[in-house]
Amino acid sequence: MPLYPIYLKLEGHKVLVVGGGLVAEQKIEAVLRSAKDVTVIAPQVTERIGIWAEEKLIKHIAQEYSTGMTQGYFLVISCTDSEAVNRAVYDEGKKSGALCNAVDDPGFCDFYAPAVVSRGEFQIAISTGGNSPLLSQEVRKELEQQFGPEYESWTAWLGRMRADLRTVLPRTQRRKELLHLLTLLRPQRKPNVEHNLRRY
Repeated sequence: MPLYPIYLKLEGHKVLVVGGGLVAEQKIEAVLRSAKDVTVIAPQVTERIGIWAEEKLIKHIAQEYSTGMTQGYFLVISCTDSEAVNRAVYDEGKKSGALCNAVDDPGFCDFYAPAVVSRGEFQIAISTGGNSPLLSQEVRKELEQQFGPEYESWTAWLGRMRADLRTVLPRTQRRKELLHLLTLLRPQRKPNVEHNLRRY
């Protein structure tokens, strides 16, 4: 089934992760890029998840999942070692109106978490529709070599330039051309931007 790719704004929404192992750690790290209200349900968690709980980045409920715990959540991710538990979490989450994902179980997912190249607000998401997470990860590694850390500061700079242009220029073809020029530049070419813009 063809997928509709989107980026979710999780701030202001409650997120639930069921599970406390390495897979859960990866999922928590991903949602923490956007979410501020994350709850983790697991009797035991990895050291890193424990640190996040101590730092109040997440809430940790140290017990097994039980019926009704998905109530009130916008996003629910289940990644325990039990397929039965993961599917039960998915079913209950669906009934409560949440977007749900049972990890590594494509038939029990409203969405698939893509492999992501993250450079601040510059992000590239790769998905195979759940067919091959390994392929997604391999492509991510290749793209990380092509789009380095410099893209984070460059993207932020583009945002500032775009905001400035929108305040000083009306919505005209010239402004569109300038924005287009800025977008086509690459980070290593940024020092030449002012020179290229002088003709405007």
